[in-house]
Amino acid sequence: MQLSPRADLFRLLGDEDRLRLLALCAEEELTVGELASLLGESQPQVTKKSQPLREVGLLSARRDGTRTLLKAQVGDDASDHATRDAVIDAALEEGRKLCNKDGSFARIAGIVAQREELSRRFFDEAAPTEVTAAPDAELLPWLPLLAPLLSRAALAIDIGTGEGTLLPLLSPIYERVIAVDRSPARLARCAAKIATWGLANVRLREGDVEDAALAQDIAHRGGADLVVMARVLHHAARPQDAIAAAIRLLRGGGHLVIADYFPHDDETMREQGDVWLGFEPAKLRGWLEASALVSISTRPLPGPHRPALQLAVGTKPIRDAIDA
Repeated sequence: MQLSPRADLFRLLGDEDRLRLLALCAEEELTVGELASLLGESQPQVTKKSQPLREVGLLSARRDGTRTLLKAQVGDDASDHATRDAVIDAALEEGRKLCNKDGSFARIAGIVAQREELSRRFFDEAAPTEVTAAPDAELLPWLPLLAPLLSRAALAIDIGTGEGTLLPLLSPIYERVIAVDRSPARLARCAAKIATWGLANVRLREGDVEDAALAQDIAHRGGADLVVMARVLHHAARPQDAIAAAIRLLRGGGHLVIADYFPHDDETMREQGDVWLGFEPAKLRGWLEASALVSISTRPLPGPHRPALQLAVGTKPIRDAIDA
């Protein structure tokens, strides 16, 4: 970080609003709109007050469609352009005290949780149940041919199963499949489909990947061989937490498979409950690596999907227990 003379740094960090803004962004990556709610200010004011901090490298900005997210570049995860020193440490400590005093720290969790509200409402809307034939019905009976290629195929978990698109692919290969979704309406439609398709080894479960009861149940079963998260992360308030929770469901040697969008600019997707407009492959890979997965691969997923999809696969080290 190329700083002006120290007196200018003291002056920059002598403003209480900037101290609060810096402390909030050190706690969580937040959009300008979320910061405006936490600080009780307008978005233009937040942008104006954050600009000097961005110019000296204490804040970084990231675009997600038309939104801007701000993250503090201080501490152990600071970039090469940010230098932590006693002045910045003192500024962060004072900012945290101010945020604790005005209650803005305590409101962060609620602000982050609100990211998923539109998604919950969208998927809870009941739609007419229309049961269709399983995809590629002639090929499905041949899927067990793939089972010997897997080291173990006892349990697969489909997180965010929706209406069960992937279940006809997983059911013939795995002894047992647990399909998880937090929307009762979607699970009802999924139940009708799996009954028609005759997928006797599939069990439906209401909830999400971070449910403690789900983790306990899977732990009693010895962990999952496969956890799939297909087009799930862009609905999650904190995708990195969802990934960490999914990995806790795996046995050692089990695989996590994620399919999600590349970055895109289609703001209309937010009307379908999308919190994020895709992910940079490097960011997705970084979240997987941060959770200690190995044998990670990321690649485009061919197909007609728009926006385009990418596939990320990682393996949990065999030495790790399910509750690690």
